[in-house]
Amino acid sequence: MDWSKTKTIFITVFLILDIFLLAVFLNKHSASQFEFIKEASIEDKLRSYNIEYGKLPEEVSEESIITAKSKSFTKKEISLLQNQNVKLSDDQTVLESYLQKPVKLGEKKLDDLKSFVENNVLFGDQYQYWEIDNEENKVIFYQHYKDKKLFEIKNGKLEVGLNSNGEIIDYRQTMLEDLEENGQEETILSAHQAIQTLYKNGLIKPNSKISDVELGYYTFVHLTELQVLSPTWYFKIKNGNKTEKMFVNAFDGSIYKNEKNS
Repeated sequence: MDWSKTKTIFITVFLILDIFLLAVFLNKHSASQFEFIKEASIEDKLRSYNIEYGKLPEEVSEESIITAKSKSFTKKEISLLQNQNVKLSDDQTVLESYLQKPVKLGEKKLDDLKSFVENNVLFGDQYQYWEIDNEENKVIFYQHYKDKKLFEIKNGKLEVGLNSNGEIIDYRQTMLEDLEENGQEETILSAHQAIQTLYKNGLIKPNSKISDVELGYYTFVHLTELQVLSPTWYFKIKNGNKTEKMFVNAFDGSIYKNEKNS
């Protein structure tokens, strides 16, 4: 065997292998650089279209879907409510209460509203403030699960009614119970990725302002006795006189929305 020729062959083979591995590395590096440039270009476009948004939640967590069913209020529970005239729906899932005497609100209106709910509504500590509906003169609260709101859920909603003097006069309550996590936890979209989803679908117009970014749950399956809720990002997007509420499913990027003039 000619060792000199054999050595030359080995050197050539290793050289070719090194070149191949270098080419693979450079291709992967170029691909990752392209992805970075593509991500950055979306941020540049948002800036160029004067689309404003503040600091976004940075954590990317793992979440699972939750299931729940509508609660039926009992006579024993209703007996705990003082100075209220209470009426239940036929299936006992809707509670309507009329206060015997209006409750005045102080200068810290929202704090007083929250205090009223916690101390005068059944399971009031399980609801969180959502918004004031000035047209209906009502204050909206939604149930929460592990400190995350159940967005726009009619079966876990509390509507507190006000009179023309801004006093509490009544409320209407529905509630979910047996809230449980189902299925394995999965990594969810980040808030930034959810905004990209809205942008790519043409749902963020130039000169818009994005606010109230929050992670909660939204119903995506509503069966007769069971609701299935998925982790969902909420965004309030204001453009001119129109405000849209956008909900992005944190698992698959599905989009739900509603809008109103403001």
